[in-house]
Amino acid sequence: MSQDCVFCKISAGKEHAYKIFENEKVIALLDRFPIAPGHSLVITKKHYPDFISVPDEELFDLARVSKIVGLAVKSGMNADGIRLFTNVGMAASQVIFHVHIHIVPMWEKEPNFTWFRRRAEITPNAANYILNKIKPYLNETLFRP
Repeated sequence: MSQDCVFCKISAGKEHAYKIFENEKVIALLDRFPIAPGHSLVITKKHYPDFISVPDEELFDLARVSKIVGLAVKSGMNADGIRLFTNVGMAASQVIFHVHIHIVPMWEKEPNFTWFRRRAEITPNAANYILNKIKPYLNETLFRP
């Protein structure tokens, strides 16, 4: 655990997060400063600075949970699609140096979407509303073959 890492603090239970899903290796949560409603993250519980630092044997859970949560976010937010990505390094705009996969719902009605819009912290009411939209689909998608 890195003492200054917010995701390590979340993994250790020392920092609050709006959790969508958790198992022994990863946590899925709402982004605290979303770029779109439903913007979610999947993080590893162990500290790895970025995606290419994660050992191969640990990538399966990260990828599988990203897929499952991505399906739930797309359905729950009634999105037309999702962006699923990670940044590696400062040059790629990585800000938190703990591996995390972004899941960002996208809608056709927003063709001029910009990554650089002002990002406000999610309110507890908004977070709970979004969690209530996503979680029912999470249970459904967990058991798909």
